[in-house]
Amino acid sequence: MIEKLEYKGFWWLPNNPENKISGTLQFTPNEGAILDLVGSFRDLEHFNQSFQPEIVLGISSDGKNITLYKCFETKSRVSIPGLIISSLYASVVFVGAHFLKAEDIKFKSLSIHFSHLDEWVNISGIDIDFPTDTKEILIRYKKPEPIQVVLNDSLRLLIDFSTEYPFLSHPQKEAGIKQKIYIIIEPSTEKPFEEYFPIMYHIRNFLSLATTELVQPLLIEGKTETNKEIIANTVHYPSVGIFYQLPNIGDETEKLTPYLMLFRYNQISNQFDVFLNNWFQKANYLETVYDLYFGTLYNPHLYLNNQFLNLIQAIESYHRKTMKNNELPEDRHQERIKEILNAVPSKFTDWLEWKLKYSNEVNLRQRLKDILEFCSKISERLISDQEAFIGKTVDTRNYLTHFDPELEQRAVKGKELYDLTSRLKVLLQTIFLKELGLSDDRIRELISSNIKYSSMLSS
Repeated sequence: MIEKLEYKGFWWLPNNPENKISGTLQFTPNEGAILDLVGSFRDLEHFNQSFQPEIVLGISSDGKNITLYKCFETKSRVSIPGLIISSLYASVVFVGAHFLKAEDIKFKSLSIHFSHLDEWVNISGIDIDFPTDTKEILIRYKKPEPIQVVLNDSLRLLIDFSTEYPFLSHPQKEAGIKQKIYIIIEPSTEKPFEEYFPIMYHIRNFLSLATTELVQPLLIEGKTETNKEIIANTVHYPSVGIFYQLPNIGDETEKLTPYLMLFRYNQISNQFDVFLNNWFQKANYLETVYDLYFGTLYNPHLYLNNQFLNLIQAIESYHRKTMKNNELPEDRHQERIKEILNAVPSKFTDWLEWKLKYSNEVNLRQRLKDILEFCSKISERLISDQEAFIGKTVDTRNYLTHFDPELEQRAVKGKELYDLTSRLKVLLQTIFLKELGLSDDRIRELISSNIKYSSMLSS
């Protein structure tokens, strides 16, 4: 996913394999896949119509089968003497298989190498022995055992280890072993490609929470019945490379220091399956909270005001889903509404009833008090003056939402807003850790040991 690709070859539509057109496919993570054709799949009669082929097939000059999925024509022109030059954008590129129609795009498993996954897992089969006399250096490699998590009867995840072995050459002037860690998604039966996206999304978010960094898939490979091979009575599934546009993709060369992470695999390994199951099981229930928090993390260029508002909204959403949301029991509130409406002129009742529709909900000030109490083991060290913190947060949210001039002087800005936003982020991380199933004492230990947060915490 992080590499640029270029394939020259011939391309055609599944329903018209005789009409093969020469062209070049180019892929970059930021721009996606563009197929430039010396010709067109359309004739001049339909030249001015929109063209969105669901599938385009190709074979590269080096013999690779390629499928382009969800395509649309981006430009076309007629040159003298009547030759059409055209370009198509492909949403997804599959290298290594031909899928004749969308419903054929199914996979037995997907293997994904995420940015920062190697550092987070931090398990290596490489052992280097440096003797004191330096005359002999021993390098041994034993592939680590896969780590398995069963999510339900129809899905399991594996943390697996891939190895690149040394090349033999004459003379042998160098030798190297390279290990790369993948997360493998294995459903019990072949699953349509689109159904893998929510699973990948939740894994990516889990790793982003753990590392406190933007995490992206750097390499995706799949196995499919479509290109199954039987060699010497043994079934083989050659890997299919999968590529799609992914702006802000990480750089595999950027390594992450362990002490910058919120937690590492070895810190939760004894309950990893429990925590990951909790994360997936609560994904639908806490969907809006996940989306607001991780949407902020995955938009590094988002204005600070918007980051603050997103995080406040995430906290409000979490409170609404998990805590007391009404000031009064609903029956008493309805009695109160009825009494108020009976006391005003009838011509105002419809207007007032609409205005009072959400009047029983607790306000942001109370929600923040509840959240600080819920996260007290961290909030007591994170926020020294909780009343001031709540007041500044409420005033800033109200000003940025309504732009009331009376609130402008009380709303925080600049460095103070950055500090407020950072503390809200830590509160949300604490909430997520509690939802994973970690104890308050363990959460306090993890956050206290993170060098990003040490300056925020009081002793």
